[in-house]
Amino acid sequence: MKTPGLEMPLRVRKMGEMTEGAVGRGDPDRGRSEGAPAPRIGPYENFARAQKLGQIGWWRLDSRQNILTWSEENSRIFGAAPDAPQSYQTFLEAVHPEDRAYVDERWMAALRGEPYDIEHRIIVDGVVKWVREKADLEFDEHGHLIGGFGITQDITDRKSAEKALQWNVRRNELLSNTAARLLQSSDVQGVVTELCTEVMQFLDCDVFFNFVLADSANRLRLNAYAGIPEAQAAEIENLDFGVAVCGCVARDRERIVAEHISCEEDVRTALVKSYGVQAYCCHPLMSQRKLIGTLSFGAKSRPTFTLDEIEVMQAVSHLVAMAMERLKMEQALRDAARRKDEYLATLAHELRNPLAPIRSGLQLLRRLDGGDPKAPRVQEMMERQVDHIVRLVDDLMEVSRIRSGKIELKLEPLDIAEVIRQAIEASEPFLDASRIALMVRPPEQPLHVEGDPVRLTQVICNLLNNAAKYTEPGGRVEVEAYASGAEAVVSVTDTGVGIPPDLLPHVFELFAQVDRTRDRAQGGLGIGLALVRSLVAMHGGDATAESAGPGQGSRFVLRLPLLAQGAARAATDVGVGEVPPAPERVLVIDDNEDAALSMSMLLRAMGAKVRAANDGARGIEAFESFLPGLVFLDLGMPGLDGFETARRLRSSPAGKAATLVALTGWGGEETRRRTREAGFDLHMTKPASLEDIKKALSFARAC
Repeated sequence: MKTPGLEMPLRVRKMGEMTEGAVGRGDPDRGRSEGAPAPRIGPYENFARAQKLGQIGWWRLDSRQNILTWSEENSRIFGAAPDAPQSYQTFLEAVHPEDRAYVDERWMAALRGEPYDIEHRIIVDGVVKWVREKADLEFDEHGHLIGGFGITQDITDRKSAEKALQWNVRRNELLSNTAARLLQSSDVQGVVTELCTEVMQFLDCDVFFNFVLADSANRLRLNAYAGIPEAQAAEIENLDFGVAVCGCVARDRERIVAEHISCEEDVRTALVKSYGVQAYCCHPLMSQRKLIGTLSFGAKSRPTFTLDEIEVMQAVSHLVAMAMERLKMEQALRDAARRKDEYLATLAHELRNPLAPIRSGLQLLRRLDGGDPKAPRVQEMMERQVDHIVRLVDDLMEVSRIRSGKIELKLEPLDIAEVIRQAIEASEPFLDASRIALMVRPPEQPLHVEGDPVRLTQVICNLLNNAAKYTEPGGRVEVEAYASGAEAVVSVTDTGVGIPPDLLPHVFELFAQVDRTRDRAQGGLGIGLALVRSLVAMHGGDATAESAGPGQGSRFVLRLPLLAQGAARAATDVGVGEVPPAPERVLVIDDNEDAALSMSMLLRAMGAKVRAANDGARGIEAFESFLPGLVFLDLGMPGLDGFETARRLRSSPAGKAATLVALTGWGGEETRRRTREAGFDLHMTKPASLEDIKKALSFARAC
């Protein structure tokens, strides 16, 4: 007859809830043949199973009979045979050498009646374990030990979990601190060195290297490092792509983890192997899918890294990349703001320059009779200056229209040779005035592109004018056109001042200027190249610049698809009042010939004997022969500027006695301070009014 089954309640836990109910039947006879006796499980067996599951052993000491009894689980924890004789000495030998003194000291204290509840390490078959021991010792009425009972619990898993938790806490603190300091620092190199040294110590590493992209293509530059001598660091200051681990990471944009390096023969790890590194991990530093550099860590004392350690290296690399990109963007914004400020100052200067002779001319015309032969010359000069202002404003408006998308190209099939011819025709007066030799190498066959003839002519004309502006008289400009694959190529090469390497990437930017002194001397706002790049891009092409450096000339290259496919007028009028008597001799030194001419004519009309010079050196020569009592001196001249000219004039007795007037388009407080320090008596901002000139004449007469 079948024994009735037992119906028993079971607890079932479901995602945080507890449900209780009868969910099944248990049959104690199932799996046992009929007639076989049911197995008996006594209290000892249950206790032994509980010890094993809890990894808790026990021991019993009878001092009077000198018997020490270990449970089976206690023997297993210590790796001892169950029947092996045990003693305090054999127990102490199993304790980790670094913990023995501590364990012995606590046991001796327990014999004096103090509690015995300690955690320490033991070594079992070469493996380090953690145990917790607790004992209750028994003493007679005289305080002598008569026995005791204790437990030993294997807490290795708990200690491992605690260690992992502590490591995670330290890791999170490290990453949080790293992120905060990198995001706040303006000196990424310094903070990278400091923080990566901390990361290196946290990961138990011995070296780290941070490379960044060098100026030259496909090359890295050592930015920060630790763990090797300076002499060795100097040897890897520059690292080509594909060389060593970091060069390969930069080339492939992929992480490399190299382990057991001492056992491997790999040309990529030969460099770090020479440093004694056994394990090495290098991450690419990426921002918006662009390579910034690499960051790597290496260990000498172990051949591998854990996955957690590699993840920390990856997180730090990501933070460093973000900080470097942030600093790069901030620097770009500062540079753009600086160039904009310089540009606006130059704009003010360039607009004031032509206004000065216009104002002087207007004042002079009021003093001349209608039939005076000087009048036509004055009118021609004024027309030139007005035309110059119009060109400046036209360029500004052209840039504005392009940037706002308001330029519409009138596309038609064009022959590049004809575009070049029209550009040369438009630029020829400027080239002739600059005494520049022009050489043209036309294409061997017609190069047809789709473009706007006016705009493309403007592009090449701008390049020709730019080349003439930055080439000394007697220099050479060469224009060449040829086909390259599916593109028409036009290059303009000059023998001029060249472009510094740090400015080469910025020459097409709106507010960039290569040589501000020369720009002022030749006129213009330095926005012609910005127009070139924008207009060529609108035609589906591109514009690039090349230069070997200062003094090595420049080459600008336009590429266009074959068979496919840019202000307000300003003039100031002033009234003429009574003019005081002029000093006998006045010298005008200004590199702007029209400004010098108009000022000279106005001063002569006021009764002065006037000479003019168009640069500092000639001005000093004219001063020495003419010995004027009053000198109007422009500051922004190329070569010997107004500041140095004034200092040299003041070095002679006659120069000390003369009145020096700074006449310039630069009116800021810093410029005024410099003019005072250079020895100027007065500072006038172009265009100087008649009232300003009268004050200068009165001041000179009073001296």
